[in-house]
Amino acid sequence: MATFRKLQVVTQSNEFVTATKINVFPLIEPKDDELRIRVVYTGINMTDVNVCAGRYFADDEPPYDIGFESLGIIDAIGSKITENKYKIGQPVLVFDAERYDSFSEYLYKKVQCITPVPELKPEYLVALGSGLTATIGLDIAGRVKKGDKVLVVAAAGGTGMIAAQWAKHRGAYVIGTTSTEEKEKFLKEIGVDCVINYKKNSLTNVLSEKFPNGIDVIWETIGNESLKNLFEHLANRGRMAVIGSTYSYKNEGIAEVQIENWNAKLLRGSKSLNGFALFEYSELFDQYLTQLIDMISNGTIKVKVDLGHTSMEGKFVQLESIARAEEYLQNGKNIGKVIVQLVE
Repeated sequence: MATFRKLQVVTQSNEFVTATKINVFPLIEPKDDELRIRVVYTGINMTDVNVCAGRYFADDEPPYDIGFESLGIIDAIGSKITENKYKIGQPVLVFDAERYDSFSEYLYKKVQCITPVPELKPEYLVALGSGLTATIGLDIAGRVKKGDKVLVVAAAGGTGMIAAQWAKHRGAYVIGTTSTEEKEKFLKEIGVDCVINYKKNSLTNVLSEKFPNGIDVIWETIGNESLKNLFEHLANRGRMAVIGSTYSYKNEGIAEVQIENWNAKLLRGSKSLNGFALFEYSELFDQYLTQLIDMISNGTIKVKVDLGHTSMEGKFVQLESIARAEEYLQNGKNIGKVIVQLVE
């Protein structure tokens, strides 16, 4: 019998390599209302560690699946699926809000989880978790508008690069933080107005000197002291969009942040501190995903994918390299979206 492999969480841990194992399953025909997808590329996300640690699936007992997004080709079609856009060999994005299982060589999905794309290019994978988080998050939690000053933390990452360009698309002045000269160069190439390398300069000092009246929208993904310090630079009527807490992911979950007199500061300045979870807004996915695919296709949004070519052990290929790709991302070595290629 033909088989395929997928990565599963077999024991809950903050350490990805400890938590996961490759298991083998029979390769069967899809159900009448399903498509079978051969996965070619899969996306790596900071929050994969939360899945390994059981923070997303508190009621689930291992083993369970992992992986938020993938890009592949239709390999088999159920008998009840008759739409012309679903053909053998058609490249498709896969994003399932109910089942996170993309670290797999094959997937079985219903059509509502599938979005056809023009080509089998890894750049389109950026439109999913990273792209949807950046665009919907800025519009909903940041309420970004023309003329705003927008600060994007970790702007050279997979989500950050889209957030920076979406803010520019909305007519904002964009400030991006990063950590290396190579990443500085990339941010300037995608149109970031003010690039701050926090390894070379004090972020607090630069913001105080250049933006004494504060920042209108702060896109915050790190948490801990980063959130606390950046909150002090929020302008009156400013909005801080809290997207994640990457500082805490490999420790014990979201760390509590103590902001002195935060309630008075919010009230006096009419400021907003807004949490954002992408899957709370699934009704907007189709609308934004269509825009993102078009903008990536025509170059309006420039995306960079990082397949690990410059990493010590080389390109991320096959399921075995996912743990290495996760470590690469967690250590901040990437520029752009980290992607693993399952099929060469």
